[in-house]
Amino acid sequence: MRSTRDEDDRMLTIYRRHLDSCEHRLLGRSYAKCACPIHCDGVVGGAACPGKPRHRQLARAVRRAAELEEEASGGQVRKPLADTIDVFLADRTIESSTARKYRRIGTYFNQYAERVGVSTVDKFLLVHLDGYRVERKLSPLSWSKELQLLRTFFDFCMKRKWCKENPAKDMTMPGDPKPRPRESYSRDELSKIISASDRIGQGSYERLRSRAMVLLMRYHGLRISDVATLERERVRGGEILLYAQKNGKVVWAPAEVEVLAALAVLPLPKGATSDCQYFFWNGSGSREGQTKTVGRTLQAVFSKSGVENAIAHRFRHTLCNEILVNGGTIEDAANILGDSPAVIRKHYVKWSVSHQARITEVLNRVRGARLAHEENNSISGLFSLDGLVPGVGLEPTLPLPEKGF
Repeated sequence: MRSTRDEDDRMLTIYRRHLDSCEHRLLGRSYAKCACPIHCDGVVGGAACPGKPRHRQLARAVRRAAELEEEASGGQVRKPLADTIDVFLADRTIESSTARKYRRIGTYFNQYAERVGVSTVDKFLLVHLDGYRVERKLSPLSWSKELQLLRTFFDFCMKRKWCKENPAKDMTMPGDPKPRPRESYSRDELSKIISASDRIGQGSYERLRSRAMVLLMRYHGLRISDVATLERERVRGGEILLYAQKNGKVVWAPAEVEVLAALAVLPLPKGATSDCQYFFWNGSGSREGQTKTVGRTLQAVFSKSGVENAIAHRFRHTLCNEILVNGGTIEDAANILGDSPAVIRKHYVKWSVSHQARITEVLNRVRGARLAHEENNSISGLFSLDGLVPGVGLEPTLPLPEKGF
């Protein structure tokens, strides 16, 4: 049986520990041509290291023994990739939905590592990440987010001495990935969606609830999670006090008359007591589960409306566009939607006919209906637009001197 020896105080011997049922048991532990478990013993770095390299294949066991000796000489801690992923996720303070997404990515990452024969995090190289990128087949935007997560993961491992470098930092980030632009709803599309909310389900319970949900998103730009868990105490005196769960900002706004009327006739959520504190939720189960329920209701409304590419988030784009077109600033839109001005500029200020009309109107007011030079007679009609004279430049205000001295 092979032993590895570099120094007198560092040596491991691997051997087969024959089972009672093994027909080669009497040949001793040096006999390796069977499938019995592989164990090792010896001294590494001056300390005894009994145990097994976790492999039944001899070649892999030999490589693992060599790795153990290398760790002892270099001080490198070899951490199984699956274990590092578990520790990394446990260290994150994130929402449960985000945790599930990270867990799913970690599962893909670990399964790929097993296929290419990488068992510890320090063995994962740039060439492995190249193969992982090809196998994942993600859009540039999705890959940029996943690559950033991998960079954070390897930084986490480096700080704990589980690897010496971050291979994800050597990968090129996709050039300026942008999400697919989402246009605002037109007035006709909004009418179709609101009308569809009165026609879904089997009765008034579903229809009254869906109408109130749609109006809240239409006039106040709420996220689905905000609508799903809207508390009654946040609607009083004709005003709505909202808590945007995604970023923790508090948004206060006057309530639309249509919204107040829709909330006033809402039935109690099924299974709720008479003192239920929520409009759409009975308080049982998780907030995430309630958000999914509301999402399914809205999806039914969008399907019934026939509006193409209708999704809940387009209500926020619609409200933002209306704010800007009607004289509001980016800061105003940020305060109403509960986001930062930077987020508004990046995600919500998109091209639209109404937005362009607003820009044209503002520029016309600044410049005036007629430009100043149009009120003066220029020397040359050909250059009247800029008031230029061939060979001279700007039209002079004083007579030109005669040629000569």
